[in-house]
Amino acid sequence: MKNVMIAMLLAAMSFSAQAISLKFYFTVESSGPSIYACNAGIKHKGYSENVCYDRETYESCQPGTCQDAKECNCVCTGTAGSTRLDFMKANFAEWTDNGEPIGTTSTKSEYAPTNKYNEIFSNRQEWGNQLTNLDFRFGSERYGTEFFLDVCYRGPQIEYYEAGNTGSSSPNFLLNSQVTLTDIITNNGLAYSKVAGLETRVQVTCDVQGSGSYVYAHDGSGNYDDALAHDIEGISGGTVNFDSGWTNFSNGSNLNLLNKWINVNNVFTPRFCKVRYFFKEGSRDSSNPLDTIRKWQHQKAEVCTYTDINEDIQ
Repeated sequence: MKNVMIAMLLAAMSFSAQAISLKFYFTVESSGPSIYACNAGIKHKGYSENVCYDRETYESCQPGTCQDAKECNCVCTGTAGSTRLDFMKANFAEWTDNGEPIGTTSTKSEYAPTNKYNEIFSNRQEWGNQLTNLDFRFGSERYGTEFFLDVCYRGPQIEYYEAGNTGSSSPNFLLNSQVTLTDIITNNGLAYSKVAGLETRVQVTCDVQGSGSYVYAHDGSGNYDDALAHDIEGISGGTVNFDSGWTNFSNGSNLNLLNKWINVNNVFTPRFCKVRYFFKEGSRDSSNPLDTIRKWQHQKAEVCTYTDINEDIQ
């Protein structure tokens, strides 16, 4: 019996000596993209000359005195200061992550200056805020207001460049931008986009991984939370830039402005993109001075921008 127990013990020791095991740790990182309306601006280039016309004959005239009956029905537009009658009003809140409720909202209004745009946000503040509502209201005597809407895009905080994937294993990002305008026609029959000669264009700039000052998804020091506080090249002209050029709404209310690849079969995936939709009242430049005068009858339109930045197959 003793010999049997010794044999069993030796067998167990032999089995244990032949065992092999492994503990292996790995990490999982997750981050999806975020896209939101983040800024808006307005301006209206001033006029150096006014427009004067006879309300009966619609011919050009020069205002005189009431002693001159011929020039007594001459009406003129103003010049200085009239652009301040155009303004925008925005509701906004701090940026919140995907699926999280919007916090407390605030309101801000800006009038149209004659030179550079007045904007809702400046000094990169737009990246930390989101617009919840936006209205443009124009009361200037003449058409010529210019305005824009910014859409901000934060790419996934995943290190595609650091992983070095190329070819078919690398994600390809495709950008598509569209604008749809709907004129709200009332009893006066005026279509705002037509009488204002409204035109639009879109400009896109992206800061991508693998190019520029910061080649990774993080801020250059391995910190993801503070990436926005550092040099985001996509704000002032990134490494990928697109421009649709100006087009008007005369050929339809829906315009497909851009359909471009940001990257194809390479690691230069977007970190940050800013998509800016410009609009301007082209009637300002009409050869007929009467077309430049803003109609008193109320005009209204709804504008819908569509921005899609998505991984796609070429």
